[in-house]
Amino acid sequence: MKKWIYNVLFILCVAVVVYAALKIYNQKEEYKKAETEYEQLQKKEKNIDFGELKKLNKDIVAWIKIPGTRINYPIVQGSDDEEYLHRTFLKKRNSSGAIFLEAKCKKDFTSENNIIYGHHMRNGTMFADLVKLRDQRFVKKHDLIRLYLPEKTIDLTIVSAYAGKVQRIPIAFKSKEAKEEWEDEIKNRSEIISRKKLEVRIYTFVTCSYERENNRTYVYAIERKNTK
Repeated sequence: MKKWIYNVLFILCVAVVVYAALKIYNQKEEYKKAETEYEQLQKKEKNIDFGELKKLNKDIVAWIKIPGTRINYPIVQGSDDEEYLHRTFLKKRNSSGAIFLEAKCKKDFTSENNIIYGHHMRNGTMFADLVKLRDQRFVKKHDLIRLYLPEKTIDLTIVSAYAGKVQRIPIAFKSKEAKEEWEDEIKNRSEIISRKKLEVRIYTFVTCSYERENNRTYVYAIERKNTK
């Protein structure tokens, strides 16, 4: 009887190990597929042709690049905020998903608050490097976020960044007072120091953060005065 039990336990242990190994292998393969897709797209970044990109995916609205990080991706906007959670730019099923603009925001980035989401992948891709923007020393050297739109380029500067629980992010504000109250809150929570005031238009970048359960990294930026 004991030998039978040991045999069963041994088989179960082997099965668990094999399952774990297969899961890790499949995850790595999925990461690799997403990386390959985006690496091919990144070759187009030096000369972004939105006409050509729209042929690949009509949902493209911009391209984001943050110097000093690996963030260099097309931005899409789906019919809802679920569409690109697990689909790449080319709409292939993949846990890496895509960088996407909140579905309720204006696709030309003229909302009061333009919210952009992306996954924090364990292999450092997608929006994983947003966490670097919570470091004052890093931001001192790299405080530029650049958005390429079909008609113009928008240069942004970071005004606040922190990690916190999932929260409701407003796209528009009911009043000037409501906006000022929200500004005070994100400035008080910020892990970096900035004296810049929020402008008419705000850009919010969101990704998962693994310090605590259900945490997010939030980065807030405004347009630079020399924006083209």
